[in-house]
Amino acid sequence: MKISMTNIEKKYGQSQALWPINMVLDSKFITILGQSGCGKTTLLKILAGLEKPTNGEIMFDDTIIYSSKLHKNVKPNKRNIAMVFQDFALWPHMTIFQNIAFGLKGIVPKTEISARVAYVMRLVNMEGFEKRKPGELSGGQQQRVALARALATNPKLILFDEPLSALDAVLREKMQDEIMHIIHELDCQAIFVTHDQTEAMTMSDQIIVMESGRIAQIGSPEEIYHAPATPYVADFIGKVNWLDKDSCIVRPEGISRRPQPGTIAKQAMIVKSTFVGDRYLVQAQVEGKQWSFYEAMPLEHGKQLEVFVDEKQIYQLEGLQ
Repeated sequence: MKISMTNIEKKYGQSQALWPINMVLDSKFITILGQSGCGKTTLLKILAGLEKPTNGEIMFDDTIIYSSKLHKNVKPNKRNIAMVFQDFALWPHMTIFQNIAFGLKGIVPKTEISARVAYVMRLVNMEGFEKRKPGELSGGQQQRVALARALATNPKLILFDEPLSALDAVLREKMQDEIMHIIHELDCQAIFVTHDQTEAMTMSDQIIVMESGRIAQIGSPEEIYHAPATPYVADFIGKVNWLDKDSCIVRPEGISRRPQPGTIAKQAMIVKSTFVGDRYLVQAQVEGKQWSFYEAMPLEHGKQLEVFVDEKQIYQLEGLQ
């Protein structure tokens, strides 16, 4: 499905939450990434119909979903969208079966509800939990139930509002894989809101980076990482080292201690070495700037040495050329 947004903005009184947004989205798995307060959840709620834009137009393929000019606003339950919330939003007094079946009333014939619930329970590996209540489940299990409830209505688009933020690191990574697998298996799209850069980079076909109610950049993870459009995007996505010209950057993997053809030598003073699992992240002062690069072994604090920058991995920011 192609999602088109034209001049979409949102004001709360005199406060501008979203500045006019124009974009077309048609990827399978899209992530909206940004710091708290940047407007990403507001944008998600506007797509869901839970917030009304101040101005603009939204289209799903050739169908107008919202238009301030035409005074048209399709109700949330008519948009064929499902939403997975950060707090799961499960009814505590209902069983898991009842939680999932509740949203199917009026959408699926009564005779088919049981089969539909069983189908989505299998999709999220939760068979056998139908009679339990949410309070009897772990956080990861509740997340699976929330996902099953979203899938039950067979939506074209599923919206995720930071659904994994309450989970521990191991479970979070497992749920990322499961969500991606399910979305790519089914005939639907996902828009996933997060403030976690790693989550966005590993899950997405397309990333929307937001800053202060504006779109800073839209692109694939590779484009966002290797060709950031602004200093904000460069600093926000991964680690970055600024060269003497503030329009040029090099990522840590573009720096080594071994001279090679096509490299530039720089003097560095080691500040800190931090073990990050399979290697050390080394922080150093280079020409008055804080740099980072990777080494197999820790380097001594205060040591002066040469590092070498691969010229092929120097990127110039598009907006600062």
